[in-house]
Amino acid sequence: MAFNPVKERRYGEPKEVVARMFEEVGGIPEVMNLLELSRTRVYALADPDSSNDISYARVARLTEAGATAAAQHLAALAGGIFVPVDKADDANWLALAGEASRRNARNIAALMESLGETERSPGEVDQQEAREILKLLDEQLGTLALQRAKLATIAAGDVPPSPDVADR
Repeated sequence: MAFNPVKERRYGEPKEVVARMFEEVGGIPEVMNLLELSRTRVYALADPDSSNDISYARVARLTEAGATAAAQHLAALAGGIFVPVDKADDANWLALAGEASRRNARNIAALMESLGETERSPGEVDQQEAREILKLLDEQLGTLALQRAKLATIAAGDVPPSPDVADR
């Protein structure tokens, strides 16, 4: 059972990041087990109407279990991006290129739609549109950073090129 928040959480706000972490580790039952908390307490941690906050130690525990949303969020707040380095070694060049192109197209389409004067938009990016576009852009930057990490690893001589590149 994956965590599926009922209440709206705006992208990039703390409770939205917590909700993403819950999804990344496998949902509420897994979070309950990892954090040794009741269902009610776990839901309160991601509830935008609750004053309950998750502790750093609990964020660390979820991160160790595979959730990267907090690391991504903190990296963005610090002006950077987060990409798990171990993922670069297994990355497939063609899949990365295709994914980067798809994400770039979505990002450009969202920007053009927001900047075009329509019934929905007056021709400038509003706060909600900015949050939606930031989500698309963060996904795109993650893909590009993964490409960069793979190239940097190969350039440093740390890993031989993958067979799909070496055979050409």
